[in-house]
Amino acid sequence: MKRNNDRTSISVLAAVLSSTSLTVVAQPSDNRSKVIEEVIVTAQKVEESLQDTPVSVSAFGADDLAQIGVSEAKDVANFTPGLTMRKQSASQDNYAIGIRSVASGETALAIDPTVGIYQDGVYIARSTGAAFDIVDLKRIEVLRGPQGTLFGRNTIGGAINVITEKPKGEFAFRQAVSYGARDTRSYHTTVDTPAWGNVAAKMSVRTSKHDGQFESIYNGEQLGNGEAQAFRLAVNWVPSEAISVDYVYDKSDRESNTATTQISHVRSTYANPASPTYGGQYYVAAAAAASPDRQGKLYMTSSDSDETASDIDGHAVTVTWDWMENSTVKSISSYRDWTSLSRATQFGSFPVTFGTMYDLSGQFGPAFTPIPGGTLIPIFSAQRHSFQKQISQEFQVVGTLFDDYLKYNVGVYYFEEQADETNPQSFVLPTCVAASAVCTPGNAAFTPALIGSSVLISRPAFAYATDNKSTAIYGQFTISPVADLDLTLGYRYTTDDKETTLTNGFGNPPATQTFVDDNDWSKFNPSFIADYRFSDEVSSYLRIATGYRSGGYNVRASTESDFRTPFDEENIVSYEIGVKSDLFDRKLRLNAAVYHTEYEDRQVAQFTAGSGGASTNIVNAGENVVDGFELEAVYLPFIGARVIATYGYIDVDHKEFITTKVNPVTGFPVGSSNVDIAGNGALDNTYAPQHQGSLALEYTFAPKEWGQLTLRVDATYTDEISFHPQFNLYDESDDHHLVNARATITEIPAFMDGKLTVAAWGKNLENNEYRDFGIDFGQLGFAVVNWGELRSWGLDFIYEFNR
Repeated sequence: MKRNNDRTSISVLAAVLSSTSLTVVAQPSDNRSKVIEEVIVTAQKVEESLQDTPVSVSAFGADDLAQIGVSEAKDVANFTPGLTMRKQSASQDNYAIGIRSVASGETALAIDPTVGIYQDGVYIARSTGAAFDIVDLKRIEVLRGPQGTLFGRNTIGGAINVITEKPKGEFAFRQAVSYGARDTRSYHTTVDTPAWGNVAAKMSVRTSKHDGQFESIYNGEQLGNGEAQAFRLAVNWVPSEAISVDYVYDKSDRESNTATTQISHVRSTYANPASPTYGGQYYVAAAAAASPDRQGKLYMTSSDSDETASDIDGHAVTVTWDWMENSTVKSISSYRDWTSLSRATQFGSFPVTFGTMYDLSGQFGPAFTPIPGGTLIPIFSAQRHSFQKQISQEFQVVGTLFDDYLKYNVGVYYFEEQADETNPQSFVLPTCVAASAVCTPGNAAFTPALIGSSVLISRPAFAYATDNKSTAIYGQFTISPVADLDLTLGYRYTTDDKETTLTNGFGNPPATQTFVDDNDWSKFNPSFIADYRFSDEVSSYLRIATGYRSGGYNVRASTESDFRTPFDEENIVSYEIGVKSDLFDRKLRLNAAVYHTEYEDRQVAQFTAGSGGASTNIVNAGENVVDGFELEAVYLPFIGARVIATYGYIDVDHKEFITTKVNPVTGFPVGSSNVDIAGNGALDNTYAPQHQGSLALEYTFAPKEWGQLTLRVDATYTDEISFHPQFNLYDESDDHHLVNARATITEIPAFMDGKLTVAAWGKNLENNEYRDFGIDFGQLGFAVVNWGELRSWGLDFIYEFNR
């Protein structure tokens, strides 16, 4: 990152700090709220009060986001019941997201997510690349349960709405500088321009940089360091009283070192000399390096800070037209593209003992050329180049009829996407696993000298592309047949068309081939809501919602037949009863929901690693039901104090799960036929902690002439989670809790009648070590985990003028 950014931002803050003592103001009046403030959300695509919205929603406003320390969407997950967001292994940009146990960790661009992410009304189609820096955050909303009517396909778990700030229409300035542990630095500048006639603009730039938490055991250099830049331009044009046009351009660039994934286990069947699948001294070294505990030094050779890169550009135009007194037409047009590059995804490199590893990749010579002794060979290595672009167009008409007796929200939607990815791989396997013939007495290829050795295999041809189109028509209609009762019916009809291309090495020996296939799906999703208000303080609702996740193709397939057999859409129906209340003169807000979800034709990624490469087959593997409970509470016990508590409970019951059973110890299949494994305990907490909760205590002191102090301490708890329906012995995330704290002084008088905010914060204050994500590679013989961030601290300085 350029040093002039550091100097410019620091000089601005220095000027601000030096001037604070020169400003004298009168003792301010007490501005602390005596009641819980109203929260506005757009969970039903119209602005309305959170308490009047008959949907289970968690909403985080600007003040909440600041107190939590949010810079990207996943930062709110620990404070949202039912929501799980984890960054995946070997990535700083890809999310695995689940809501109410409905989750997906698949990163392939041809396979759709279960939770939709929206920024200012624009659907972001891929959870890969969704971990981008967001500037000018106004609010984050988490909608739980299927959102198939208003938000459409691939929201069967729920949706995450990210809302950013619009231009103010007058000059304003904000400069934030932060410094923290591991030399973490960030600078965020926002400028609002004065209105030029009926046009106003807002421009924001954010840069950040951080050191790594790990170190290479080979060269002593940092692992996990990174830097990012984000830019946003928002323009608002109001050509008339009835029409408003908003244009937003956002850009996010990231570079990082992702060599932080640690090998947690190497299977003894590969590392034990007495095993018939012993892989030689290489696996002994790998097993000695593996540990179920967090290690500060990793066996990584790739320490470049630009090992992975991600570049996102987005454009959106929203036109709002109040064409009638009680009706509004809205158009949302968008274009978005994402490019990502990973030069070396590795999980550990170990030295070769001469005569114990042979080359089948062509890197060192003809087949079975001995690899020179002392060579560091990655146990798995992959390069990746990904590209995705999308366009979307939505027209909405929202309004009321018959003196507000009928409320309606109708629309049409079009989405188009092209994506492609190349992902060549190389990996190590025991010779007797990769080429069993050479280890079999009596076979013509039998070579006793190769028993107890390993081979390096390469699959350089893996690439795929997908071209997707989706169209939909939807409507939601609410009537009020009697006082305080609203009945809502909704529908959405969607068609999907997909054409997918796969290039890979098929067969044995593998030969590069390319296959193309296409298919289409359609779905009708209805919904029903009954919302009754018992009083001004208490309301309840019954919500029946449906949704579906699109079908597609197995782009990680290792055979032509697996690729040409598409998996179908998965379907979900949710029954939910909720209560929303503001009690004791709006000093206690208590919102709760209990739900029952029926999940059918669930798409499950089955890992089938072997000599054909790291491949996955998606199958519609069965059905399950999910029962759960969620509670969110805010309490003001006395003026200045605020208590915030959340709790989520998830109980998953698999009725049927037909797949090939595997032995989690050896990594190999048990038998060759599919069986029902519904009784396997690993299924029940896959991306679904049974218990999840948070508690935050805040106290804001009365304002003084020098500013206003707020103290906050919070704690979060997450139950154990597995990341695969069968492999859970070596990569599961145990239950853990985190404690964080923040002290903030706002409204400090500064020059030019501006205000200064100073905050000191700490996260994971107990320095707990916990697994954040994991992958068990089955027959490849090892499992890996990513560890959550250790204790961190920071100082924030924010100057604001006319904000």
